[in-house]
Amino acid sequence: MAGYRKRNGKWEVRIRRNNSKNLSKTFINKEDAQRWAREQESKLDKGIFEDLTAANNILLKDLINRYIKEVVVNKKSYQSERYKAQKLSKHKIARLKLIQVTPLVLRDYQQELLKELNPSTVNKYLTLVSVSIKYARQILGIYLPTNPCEFIKRLREPEFKGEVIEPDEEKVLLEQAEHSKAKWLKLVIMLGLDCGIRRGEILKIRREDIDFKKHTVILRETKNGLSRRVGLSKRAMDEINKLPININGKLINCERGDTIDFYWQQLKKWTGINKRFHSTRHTFATRASMNGWSITEISAQGGWKDLKVLKRYTHISAEHLAKKLRY
Repeated sequence: MAGYRKRNGKWEVRIRRNNSKNLSKTFINKEDAQRWAREQESKLDKGIFEDLTAANNILLKDLINRYIKEVVVNKKSYQSERYKAQKLSKHKIARLKLIQVTPLVLRDYQQELLKELNPSTVNKYLTLVSVSIKYARQILGIYLPTNPCEFIKRLREPEFKGEVIEPDEEKVLLEQAEHSKAKWLKLVIMLGLDCGIRRGEILKIRREDIDFKKHTVILRETKNGLSRRVGLSKRAMDEINKLPININGKLINCERGDTIDFYWQQLKKWTGINKRFHSTRHTFATRASMNGWSITEISAQGGWKDLKVLKRYTHISAEHLAKKLRY
């Protein structure tokens, strides 16, 4: 049974039951207190009581930070996810209690982000909120009737456009790379263009991983979490033999991807070629396809597990198709 008492002109109602959490709430009118008590007792009798206490005590930013530390910390995407979490934590939505994060609040947040960010990035921020709430409900046992993100329609993202480095652009890039302080920059470009090796994979290559007789290299701890052995082009091998041997055993004397980005940006200024380093992988996949490589061969060399993703990296020109039709 519920107990009532009047304090400071208000009615406090308490519900105590064995094997159940004590409930209490304060109302101005006794009738409202009695109505609330009947509703809660009915839910307790039916076993459908909804305890929103935890959701009312945790802030959204605290939940997201806990998700990052406990789940994402062991993933390769940790740095980028932590960055998004830090930026989100500065927004007023992060100071809301979990129970206050409604579809309307999220929709307003979505529209606000859209003023500065592209649809793809906005979707990623809302995905971070969604997976954090899912973690709270399924793993932490925090009760919420629904995940409010499920009621927010994802923004339509622009069609993916990859870039291919043309032969004349490649020639200029390699020529100017010889003038860079980073003596390994020319090799890095060749490994991307000729072999389709990712930037992060290049950084991890050690000389002991290279088979100089068979022109192959083992790429360890790749993006897909698996190691793979791939081929190396002749000119890449020639460039490798020109580089001095580093004491730490690494192929190139570079520790961070940011360093490669710095010298690549410098190279873009020198050449006027405004394309990303990641375009080297698009170029590899496109050239390999046009040179008659099978899908299996391209996938094995570039490390693409999903053929749908591989398709996004191949950009066959209409001129090439027209040439094929002549025979």
